[in-house]
Amino acid sequence: MNRGSKRLVLAIVLTLLAAGLPAQVLPLKLCCVAGEYKGSHVLDQMANCPVPASESFTMTLLQAKGCGANVWGKIVDAAGNVRDFVGTLSRGLRGCCNFEAKFSDPHPAGHVIKLTGTFCMTLGKWRGKGTYVEVNSGDPCKKTGSWKLEQI
Repeated sequence: MNRGSKRLVLAIVLTLLAAGLPAQVLPLKLCCVAGEYKGSHVLDQMANCPVPASESFTMTLLQAKGCGANVWGKIVDAAGNVRDFVGTLSRGLRGCCNFEAKFSDPHPAGHVIKLTGTFCMTLGKWRGKGTYVEVNSGDPCKKTGSWKLEQI
């Protein structure tokens, strides 16, 4: 390979690196989302069910040391009911992180709520949105819904 070819290859490699190749090759740090949040959730409209109302909640979200993948915390609904949750974060697109968590509701026994969604930084605050599924719910009108929250 002559000197001109080597320069061309080097220029192509540098161009690819500058265009974002490291984001696909090098490990990225997870989102540092620990903090206090306020949010709301609403059940999906189901046939033959009352129109669902949006309900508010607050969340205290804690995270493993060094912005690790494990997260946990408390969700407090508008009535003051406290639910402890555990979950994980994974890398998402465009600097966001995917979120999965679950918590149990003691009434009825075995009732589990699974959350999935995404946390993204917008205007200096973490914001999240996603969906939830109520497992083992005896109420056919309370199966799935959506949630959103923002850091306070």
